[in-house]
Amino acid sequence: MDRKIKLADVKAAISEAYDKYKNLSEGTVDPRVAGLNDGKFGISLRLADGTKFDVGDTQAQFPMEGLSRIPVAIQLLTQMSPYDLVMKMGGGKKGCCCHGGANKDPEQKHKKLHARGIRAVSMVEPVGDFDGKMDILSELMTSLMGASPVLDDNLYKTAEKANKENDVINALAANDFEIYDSSEIAVDLYTRLRSMLVTTEKLAEMGATIAADGVNPVSNTPVFDGKLSATICSMIAAKGPKKMGRPWLILTGTPAMSCYAGGFIAVVPGFGSIAAFSPELNDAKVPVKAAKAVKDILNQLQLNAFSSARVDVEA
Repeated sequence: MDRKIKLADVKAAISEAYDKYKNLSEGTVDPRVAGLNDGKFGISLRLADGTKFDVGDTQAQFPMEGLSRIPVAIQLLTQMSPYDLVMKMGGGKKGCCCHGGANKDPEQKHKKLHARGIRAVSMVEPVGDFDGKMDILSELMTSLMGASPVLDDNLYKTAEKANKENDVINALAANDFEIYDSSEIAVDLYTRLRSMLVTTEKLAEMGATIAADGVNPVSNTPVFDGKLSATICSMIAAKGPKKMGRPWLILTGTPAMSCYAGGFIAVVPGFGSIAAFSPELNDAKVPVKAAKAVKDILNQLQLNAFSSARVDVEA
């Protein structure tokens, strides 16, 4: 059974959550982005009908980091079936932590690369063509977000230096970790994507495109086959916000992901997307203000992806 909620109530819930947490002083900024956006906080809404609502620092730019997995997954699902993708990603088996054999210092954890993320980008076609891969993903992100993210050259160079210090490429080989393109291309592409800058406005538009079955509701442009949306939402839900994925899903029933730079995105199929940003992280490496605000909004509006009721927003 469908459930209707007023747009005014949606906006009020977002404004209340913003006001409630804007002065919260909790968490620690990740060293990689310290000084970039400290103290900033913003929330963006994009509904499946194209409606926009923004409050706070919604144009503050921050690196996508792990959120880049979303456009990569969408591209891969246009190339192969969900089953084939799961099998190629390891069929549920954990990948190696290919962060360099020599560097065992726990204080250097922030320099690590996730080997399965490298494996994922290695499958993006065309194989053996870095520029071709980058062009395809840039075009996809432009369609999803309304504009392509911009590379932060300083972040990229810092990450590239860490890759060399940790001997990532040789570590992949030493661990016999299977990838589907050259290590050099895969590691570089992975690093570049994670160093590209987005805003909550761009993230919310991407999430709304997923929620609207592959049609960007702001530009009214078809981006991908709508049949993939359910799989993409499942992937986001399975990943979850860093180290609190399961608790988040139990508490909200909503697919969501976050990144170390402070970005947070939640997708409600048929409704739209809420994205938030706050660089201060809790012990689970989740942006404190962003996660608390989005949780309050979802619960107040009773937006649960597992509910039998489809939510319609009316003026």
